[in-house]
Amino acid sequence: MRVFLLAAALVLLGAGSLRAQTEAAVLAKAEQLIGQKKYESAYRALEEFDPKNTHVAVVLKKEDIALNYYLLSVNLEVFGLRDLKANEQVAQLRGKPGKYGSYQLPVAQVLAALKRRHPSDYRLDLGLGHYYYTLQQCGCGKQRFSDEELLQKAQQYYTAAHSHDQEDYESRFATGFMLMRKQQLAAAVPELERSVALNAEYPNAHYNLAYAYAALERPAEALPHAKQAAALYALQPYKGEAQSMVEALEKHLQGGPALNLLGTRNADGSQPAGAYAALREQVAAAVARKASNAKELTLKLFQLDPENDGMYADLMDIYQANNQFPAMEVFFREQLPTAPQTPTAQGMLHFYVAVLNMQLGRPAAAYPHFQQADAQLRKVAKSDNPLFDTIRRGLAESKPRR
Repeated sequence: MRVFLLAAALVLLGAGSLRAQTEAAVLAKAEQLIGQKKYESAYRALEEFDPKNTHVAVVLKKEDIALNYYLLSVNLEVFGLRDLKANEQVAQLRGKPGKYGSYQLPVAQVLAALKRRHPSDYRLDLGLGHYYYTLQQCGCGKQRFSDEELLQKAQQYYTAAHSHDQEDYESRFATGFMLMRKQQLAAAVPELERSVALNAEYPNAHYNLAYAYAALERPAEALPHAKQAAALYALQPYKGEAQSMVEALEKHLQGGPALNLLGTRNADGSQPAGAYAALREQVAAAVARKASNAKELTLKLFQLDPENDGMYADLMDIYQANNQFPAMEVFFREQLPTAPQTPTAQGMLHFYVAVLNMQLGRPAAAYPHFQQADAQLRKVAKSDNPLFDTIRRGLAESKPRR
């Protein structure tokens, strides 16, 4: 489920002034498609215009689509994209089985090459800042860099971009978030204020700004931003947490108890991905030393998002590296009664229980779980998803012989 078919159409375009005019047109077309949630169509239009990644504005728009709207990715270099329906949200679909177009964009290499050709174009620094910040937030860069190294790189590029009048609400938000992570709340406030000024409809900037003001014992300044965050968030539990902050601030301003702050929010509204990465590392360490709390930590990681394929893959990697497939099989099987009774969560659990039983040489035990995985996942995944090839092979190899 981490493997994609790489497909990208290459279209030869003319040169000179005609191309410059066409670049403006294709960028306008991409923006229109993004507004319609047609993310794959937008990326494909840009890819057809600039397959060799030579146009700065076009490449940066590709990066914007890839980083913000991908549903699956491989190390933030290959991106699974598709056009969404009006009622679908990226945050609800990311990491789940489905049919996607696959596009390769090694962001760091492409932007660095363009920067060598255009050293005074600080839009590229802004783009590099976005890449390294996103890489840290998604936990995708752990094999190459530590969290601190990624944030340091992001801050370096954002500082260069901001000092040359290149900014957007995301870069100011990220800078504020990084300062808050270092407990530099006073320094974070102007960055978050700037993010709000650049995009007043971005709820996470309001939420984190409210948090910073509250932590600095400035509740009157925190309250309007908490209210705005609560109004702007579309999904629970984000809206609920913002509303809880509003209520706590109002009670405090009326002479009530001291504030009990909930926590900051990432760019996508989730809890910091660094927290996921940190918990994942705790699980890995506990499993490696067969610690008594390994199962407890595994459950915490699982409960963060029982429908996220990336979480299952991480747990499989951890337990496989430590030759503990039996413990992994028992854990997944034990979650079946209590995990969300959704096709994705139940389908994924049955799938991995089946796979693990095949690894353990127990095909008879695997067969009914392959059946359940097939039945559940067909409700949410396209029939040509490679996942079903694995299930078909599993069913054939595990079917009881008469």
